[in-house]
Amino acid sequence: MLKKILQRIAFGRTSWDPVAYWRARAADPETMSVMWQNLVYNEMVDRDEWDVIERYLPDRREAALDLGCGTGRLSARLAERFDAYTGVDLDTMVAEAVRRNPGLAGGYVAATVESYDYPTDRFDFVLSLGCLATACSKEALPGVARRIVGSLRSRGRLVLIEPFHESSLLTRGCRTTPREVARLFESMGMRLDARDGMLFFPARMTLSEPAFGRFPRLTTMAYRAGERAVRLAPSLLSDYAIIVLTKRG
Repeated sequence: MLKKILQRIAFGRTSWDPVAYWRARAADPETMSVMWQNLVYNEMVDRDEWDVIERYLPDRREAALDLGCGTGRLSARLAERFDAYTGVDLDTMVAEAVRRNPGLAGGYVAATVESYDYPTDRFDFVLSLGCLATACSKEALPGVARRIVGSLRSRGRLVLIEPFHESSLLTRGCRTTPREVARLFESMGMRLDARDGMLFFPARMTLSEPAFGRFPRLTTMAYRAGERAVRLAPSLLSDYAIIVLTKRG
């Protein structure tokens, strides 16, 4: 684990193929269903992520788009709160999502964030949780952002919970900052409602490893302490940025 971190500090990601990465994750039964392989850590992150999502759900709830829906972790929760639900991810992930949520089968679309055919003025809510930062390059981001904004209805809400970074240590595929991402969407007619952060990055880099699953109390204590630390300086200490925007109109 330490060797992997040191390599990232020294060299960063010398190559990053998001489609290949997520296909590999989808092919492994141990990684396809969870974001983090320490299941205790994963459960706490899932709880806190959902708290953020629920806090920023819009008043009008006719249609929701879940970019990078994975195996349908949030599908049922979102579908309960919206009249129509659409989940987008790679074909392998979507197939598993359909198996787990057969009642929502018609709402899943097999596509990448770049290849998805975004409808115009369709959604009241768009969620990207760990999708844009890992499945979209910085060069492609403006085009994808423009299509996301176009798919939102007037006063529609966009929630990004994403690991946007410029550092070699933490960047995934899209090397940029939360501030730059917020400004990009603002330039396209969105209003910034909130910018925050979560997941204390030193804790995330260690506690998320499967070996720490053997120490649930340590995981819980360290996670809670880390999230308290994030509150002091979210832009510096968080791994995942929280960016909430509303389409003007």
